[in-house]
Formats: sequence, structure tokens, C-alpha cells
Amino acid sequence: MNDFETAKQFFLQGLQSVEANDLASAEAMFTRSLEILPERVSTLNNLSAVKIKLGKFSEAETFARKAISIEADSPEAWSNIGLALTATDRHEEALDACDRALKSNPSDIMAWLAKIVTLRALNRFNDALLACDEALKLDPKRHEVLYNKSLALKELERPEEAQQVYQQALNARVALSPVFIGDRCETQKGAALIVNRSLAVDDSFRSFDSLSRNCQNYPGQLSLHLNEDFQFNSIFFTDSIQPSTRTKIPKPDFIINNHVDAELLASLGQLPALTEFIDSFGVPVVNHPAKAVQTGREDAAKFYGDIPGVIVPKTMRFSSQAKTRQALAREIEDQFTFPIITRTVTGHEGVGMSKVDSHDSLMKVLSAGDCPDNLFVTQFIDTRGNNPHYRKVRAAGVGDEIIVLRADFSDNWNVHGRKKPKRWAFYKENPHLLEEEKRICHDSEATLGRTAVDALRAIRERHPLDIFGIDFDVDGDGRLIFYEANAAMNLFSTAPKEIPNPKEAGDRLKMAVQRYFASLVGS
Repeated sequence: MNDFETAKQFFLQGLQSVEANDLASAEAMFTRSLEILPERVSTLNNLSAVKIKLGKFSEAETFARKAISIEADSPEAWSNIGLALTATDRHEEALDACDRALKSNPSDIMAWLAKIVTLRALNRFNDALLACDEALKLDPKRHEVLYNKSLALKELERPEEAQQVYQQALNARVALSPVFIGDRCETQKGAALIVNRSLAVDDSFRSFDSLSRNCQNYPGQLSLHLNEDFQFNSIFFTDSIQPSTRTKIPKPDFIINNHVDAELLASLGQLPALTEFIDSFGVPVVNHPAKAVQTGREDAAKFYGDIPGVIVPKTMRFSSQAKTRQALAREIEDQFTFPIITRTVTGHEGVGMSKVDSHDSLMKVLSAGDCPDNLFVTQFIDTRGNNPHYRKVRAAGVGDEIIVLRADFSDNWNVHGRKKPKRWAFYKENPHLLEEEKRICHDSEATLGRTAVDALRAIRERHPLDIFGIDFDVDGDGRLIFYEANAAMNLFSTAPKEIPNPKEAGDRLKMAVQRYFASLVGS
């Protein structure tokens, strides 16, 4: 094989690595190709683009400028220079580079994208909007352009248009491919495919990549904590996924099903299609949908109600269809005594929950304009005893292991974590609660009692899911008061460093997940 053929092989391997999002390998392959043919412009441009993705902007500029020295009108090189300069806050120079690229090739969509990004960085949002419209004339479905247009519209305080274009951008990206390929590196022991629910769009204007990497609950945290050990790819599942989509997904070693809301699985009718899609890979599945559908709120008593030392508050589902509010209230009051908790069927993180202490307050909840057609009612149990604060303890089941992760406290019955500044202030005023949390996580049996710890282990043994969270408290008699257990939780800590959750518990969780995932690779 001559030098040209050898350099070509390295170049093609570099392109394959880019496709697999193995940027380190792509960088190495393009570099080796250049060592053989140092004047090849296409290799210089591809290496520059990879350097940009790796955040090596100075090196990216160097290779792009070398390409310019060989081919002065290379639009790809000028586009890369524009992106590298924008990333290093040299915006005016970047804009000039983008214009040079477009002068060479007015139809170069990447040059338009570089210009749009640069104009946004300069806060020239009207000009960015005009550039977006020019680019969309070339490719009306280019999702990156649509996304940048939505951000420009947002900055121009045109929220309705911004939201509409943002949705178009996501739809275009999903139509192109609902698959996200995660970072890949040499230390990874295997690859996982996370199967998410369809895109849940809000007013965050997060990119498709961000929505894929940061989906709700613990699978969205995995790339942050275990990216060096496993590659995490993901897909937003719909029952209209085309067979060609399967060819775009690298063969996983195992699958993590993140379509785990039992009520949604049962009500949306996606269970057969989701199961068929997941099973088609023929690899181990974490939290298989057939298991997840068994974990509804009404199923808890069936699974855990007879475990010694466990109290599962009564939970029932009610429908308001074809009933007056008074009739629905009587139906609920026939089954429960006040106080009770009402909640929406698919609500999580405390959203859609109300504590109801009387008939009048129940009627107020049922008469609200946003009252759902279906709701859960749970018997409220006050576990405080002589303590002034409410408490919620979270544990994780990982394979055969059970790990107590953290404890949160509040003056309010609806105990939340530590994501918001209001909660930070609470803990700064009550630092002794952080010490209590450390004791609970360090020696759960000494602080919560043997009965509660044995009950946790029994719940782990009976729960059908592979990895999941358990929220609970322990009353004055040492009984475990069960709140919920499902996979729709953040397991890794989201607390700020000023009021952290115990690091030791987080380390135990990480090692347990590492061990469990490693056991699935090649099994």
C-alpha cells in the first residue's frame, strides 16, 4: 500500500470515528493521515472541526489557517476559523472569516451556521435572524439553523414565535434521527442505549443534545458520573420509529429503559411497540417495560403491604368522568379520612400534589380549573412525632444492593430536595440536619433501626425493577412508612456544594451501578 492509500485509510477511519462520536480516535486518525500527506486540505479541515468539538480552539484555528494557506477560498476552513474565533471571544474577526467563507460558497450551510452563532455572540439578534432566514432558504429543515433562530427570537422577546420555531427545530432533528450518540473514549468497557420517552418540550430551549444527555431521572445523570466507564447513547422512542433508524444505533451491550412511568405505560398504549423495539436488540435490559408497568402507585400495597415493619399508606385512583364534584368528593370520603394527599396520575417531584384536611379543601381541589380527569388519593401519615421537621429519606436499589443515599427535611409536608435557593437557606439555618443526614447514610441501622433496614432489604427483593429509588420515612415505633418506589427519580445528588449530600453515599451508588452495568456487558 502506497502513502496515499495509507493516508486515505486513516482519513476514512477518522470519518467513522466522527460518526461514532469517538472524537479522540478521530483526532488521532486525522493526525496520522496528515503525517503522511500534510498538505491535504480535506484532512486539515476535518481535523480542525474535530478540534473545535474537543474545545481545542487554538489548534483548530491553526489547522484551518494551514488549509487556507493551501486553498485560499476553502469555505470549510473559513467556517472553522469563524467558529474557533467566536469560541475565544474574537467575534469581529470571526464574522469576517464567516463572510469570507460565504463569499467563496454562498450555499455553504455550515458557513451560515458559523455566521449565525457569531452574530448571536455579538448580541446582533436581528442580523442573526436575517442570516437564519437566508440559511433556511437553502435548507428549510436544517435543525441547527431552526434552533438558533428560536434562540434569536427569544432574545428579541418574541416568545410565541420562538417556541414555535423551537418545536420545529426539535421535530426536524427527530425526523432526521431520534438517536443521540454519546461521547466515546478508550476507557469505556461497553455501550448502553437509553430508551427515553418522546421529547418533553418546555420553555428551557435546551438543544436536542442537551435534552438527550439530561433526560429526567437517573439515566440523564449517567453520562456525568460514568462516562469514562460506558458510552451512553440514547433514543427518543415513538411507535412510528422507522426500521432505518435501527441502522443508526450502534449495537449496545445493554439497554436502559427510561420509559418507566407505570401509569403512562398503561395508558398510552405504547407497551407492545416499546417492548418489541427493546427486545429486538437481544441484549440485557435494565428496567424492562414489562417490569416497569407493574410499579404503579396502586401496586405498592400488593408488593410490600405484608412485609413486617412496613406501612404502605392506602392509595386509590379516582375518575371524575361523568360525576359531579360533590359525588366524587363523597366517593373519596367513603374510602379515606382526612388528611389526605391528592396528586395527578403522572406527577413527579411533588408536582400536582395537594394536602387536603377537610371536605371544603377537597371541594376546592376538585373544583379547580386544572383538576385532572383522573387522580390518586393517598392517606396522609404524619411521621414527625416530636420532631419539628418533616423528613424524606431516599435509598436506591441497584441489582441486589440497597444504598441509603440522602435525607431531606422541611417545614412543609411536601419535602423537596436542594435544587432551589429557598431550600439552601433552610439548611443554612438548620446545619444540624445535615449532620443527621450524614449519620443516616453512614450507619442506617443505628439511626433508622434494624426493623426499617430489614424492611428496605425486603422491598429491594420484591421490587421488580433492576435500578430504582425508594422514598420513605421511619416513624416513632421504628416502622418504615413507604412513600414511593420507581425509576423516575434522580438517584445521584443534585445538591449544591454548599449543602452537599453525603459523598460517601454517592460513591457507594456509583460503584454499585458500575458493578451492575459491568455484569451486563457480554452476558
